[in-house]
Amino acid sequence: MRGTATRTPFGWRWPSQLATITQTPATGEGEHLFRPGRRPETDWSGNAMTAPASINLPTLPEIGHPESYYARLVHKADRDNSPHCREAAKVGQYITLGIDPYLAWDQKVRYFQHALRRHCQPPKIVSDPVWMFYQSMAGMVRQYCGQEALRLASQEDDRLAAAIQLGGATREEIGQEAENFFLSLTGFGDTCPEHFNEEDWVQLKMIRNQWV
Repeated sequence: MRGTATRTPFGWRWPSQLATITQTPATGEGEHLFRPGRRPETDWSGNAMTAPASINLPTLPEIGHPESYYARLVHKADRDNSPHCREAAKVGQYITLGIDPYLAWDQKVRYFQHALRRHCQPPKIVSDPVWMFYQSMAGMVRQYCGQEALRLASQEDDRLAAAIQLGGATREEIGQEAENFFLSLTGFGDTCPEHFNEEDWVQLKMIRNQWV
């Protein structure tokens, strides 16, 4: 049935045969959104695809526990076949190792880099909530890494300033010490390394450039 026609100044007009398409509103959980590509509504044969199941994600990991605590979480995640929980536990473990005050910076940064490269990388095809979860963990790693770097840089800044005031070393000697220190901590480039966020990197460069 075409419905009832309506007479207009330009002739008879029949109702459109096009169906109205109603978009499903976003639920906030993003199960239907995928990265890097969106999940198609049909497969290659044109058959409708079922919606993916809701995804339960862990909270961001707690920091500062003994290694045995994270080992138990990893063991439980493996037993429950929960890869996201496993990665969260590993991120918590490596951040905790990285903020150990007794470690040198080159040891600390290896833990932070390992956490980013091995445990903050989402699967190739994931839903938006999963992608955001791994981005949040990566941001957490960078936050702790930046805090540690700024703490060490501030300590060195105070030490160098005190050495100049006490007159125990020449400016050239102080400059050489600063150069050696910041070569390890930040290097001398302007590009932000992957283990820092941009805000912390700007502050680190400001401290570095006072001495180098």
